[in-house]
Formats: sequence, C-alpha cells, structure tokens
Amino acid sequence: MTQSITNEILALVLPKFGYSIDDCQISLLGNGLINNTYLVKTTDKTFVLQCLNQQVFTSPLNVTNNADQISSHLQVKSDNNRYALTPVCQLRTTDNKNHVVVQGQYWRSLHYIPNCYTVESIANVEQASTVANAFAQFTAALSDFNSESLAEIITQFHDLSMRIVQLNQAIDNASKPLLIAAQASIQFIQSQQNFIDNIVKTTKSLPLRVTHNDTKINNLLFSTETNKPVAVIDLDTCMAGYLMHDFGDMVRTCCASIAEDSADLDNMSIDWNMLTALTSAYVAGFNGSLSEIERTSLLCGIKLMPFMLSTRFLTDFLNGDRYFKTTYARHNLVRAENQLQLYKLFCQQESLLTDIVLSTPALNATYK
Repeated sequence: MTQSITNEILALVLPKFGYSIDDCQISLLGNGLINNTYLVKTTDKTFVLQCLNQQVFTSPLNVTNNADQISSHLQVKSDNNRYALTPVCQLRTTDNKNHVVVQGQYWRSLHYIPNCYTVESIANVEQASTVANAFAQFTAALSDFNSESLAEIITQFHDLSMRIVQLNQAIDNASKPLLIAAQASIQFIQSQQNFIDNIVKTTKSLPLRVTHNDTKINNLLFSTETNKPVAVIDLDTCMAGYLMHDFGDMVRTCCASIAEDSADLDNMSIDWNMLTALTSAYVAGFNGSLSEIERTSLLCGIKLMPFMLSTRFLTDFLNGDRYFKTTYARHNLVRAENQLQLYKLFCQQESLLTDIVLSTPALNATYK
C-alpha cells in the first residue's frame, strides 16, 4: 500500500461502507499520481475505494460534494436517454454520507463499471475522435447545470493573468544563474503581451460551463466489447470554466509530435489531421448547441494551454523546482521551452489553424 495506507487503516475504513476487510479482496487500481485508489471485491459487489490526496485537494469535501452534484445531474440525463455515457457515482456510507474520515484521511467509494479498460496515450486519429466526442458529450450534458454552484477546487487554475504574476514574482526572486538560463524564455513570454491581453478580453465574453480540466485519454473508460468510451472519470478537478481550456489541453496532449519534456525542438511538428479529427468530433459532441463565440474561443484555447503551461514550468524552474517533479537540473526549463515551441508553431500556422477550427464540419453523428 502506498503513502502509509495499511491494512489496519483499510480495516477501519471498509466498515464505514458496510464491509469487513475479512470479506474483501483488495488490490491497487490504476496508476494515478494523486490519489490512492483500490479495487475492492466482495462476494456480491465490486467497487472502487479511494483516499483523497489532501496536499493537492486541500478541501476534500468540495471534491466529493462537486462530484455528487455532477453525477446526479448526469444520472437524470442518462435515465431520460439524454446522455449516452455512463455516470460514475459515489456510493454512500452506512450513515448516508459521500465520504468518511479515518485518522485524518478522507475516503470515498465509487461505482465500478465492469468490462472496461483505460488507455494511457492516443494511438490513432479514430481513437482521438472518440476521446474528443466523449468529453464534449460530458460537457454538453451539463450545459443546463449551474456551474457556479460548484466549489472552486484549485483557485485560479487557468487564470493566465495570475500565472504571469507568479512568473514575475519568481523572476524577482530567482538566482542569477537561473535567470541567465531562462533569459530567452522569459523575454519571449514578456513579448506576448498582446496575446495575454486578448485572452483576458476573450474570457470576459464567454459563458461559464462545467469543465473537466483534465481531458486526457486516461480519464475515460473504454468498453472491452466496442473499444469506445463508456464513461468520463476523475471528476476531481471539475469546476466552472471555459470550453477553450478543455479543448486546448486535449489538443496540446494529442497533436505534438514529441513529448512535452523532450528537448528535440527542431523535430517538433503538429499533427494537423489529428487536430481536424479532434475538432470535428468535439463540435459534434455538442449536437448543435455550441455557440459561435465558444467555437471561436477554441482557437484561443489551442494556443493558450501550451503558453500557460510553459509559464508554470518556467516559474517552477526559477523557484527551484518546488511543484513539478523533475529528474534532472533543467527539466522544468526544458518543459517550458518545449511548450513555448508548440505555442510558436500554432502561431506560425494561424491561417491553417483558423481554417480547421472554424470550418471543419462536425461529424454526422455522436458516438454511442
């Protein structure tokens, strides 16, 4: 068991959900880096047991309460055949709560969907289409949900202005050797004030929606029978936000030819076919409900997400690598330069990017 979670602790947790550890088979589930997650099997039930990481989620009740609201809304949609995916619901404790606290740790139990698997990286264009469509269906099904009723899980998570303030503070406090190493990246980011101002202006005109904020393929469950997505999982970072954040992060992780920490920048390219497929499938997932201003904002999101992540990597490098895990001295600087290169490539192909995002027709039908 990881992070000092022992059988003794589990023996205290399981009865809160109505089970004895003596009647359970317990195994680690997945390879998530944040929470400790287990698959629990009894003679008549299989479910997921999870211990929330309170270093990341400092208000764990906000996480469980948000998840309850979202899954309840999606369940109603599903019951009325208005949501094709399967909602993942939190199970209740013996005293009808969505969590328990044992030795200061917050635990919850989640509905287990059988005959499914997860994927770590996108293999082809067809698979990318299913991913984009599933995340769009998730957001579209929540379009009539009041996103502002959700707690803010990570304060100002996608606030570019705040990230620039943090970068400037890091510049003021950084050692001279670090500043010299990062000089080119710092100067380039500072030269992009027009882009930064445009992002601020754009967000003021966009409607808030429920956004997932971690739109990677490994946050979907795929059916072993159809190999299509059946559920959106990991709702921990769901909160009010803008579509351009979810879409931009999806593009960032799918369309670059090299990994985000590769230093081989001369060989970085963009997979435009992948971008076209993502756009078509994502727009289709909204079934005609995507407004013109939101579709236009997807252009901003594609450039915003690598740009903002580069500022976060650079900030952490200047601060002495306090946030992101690193494996060598300049790891965060390499990441920052990598994401800035991706941003530059998108900017250099502005005309093509615009044509794909604004002109690509939606798929004829959503994935079921």
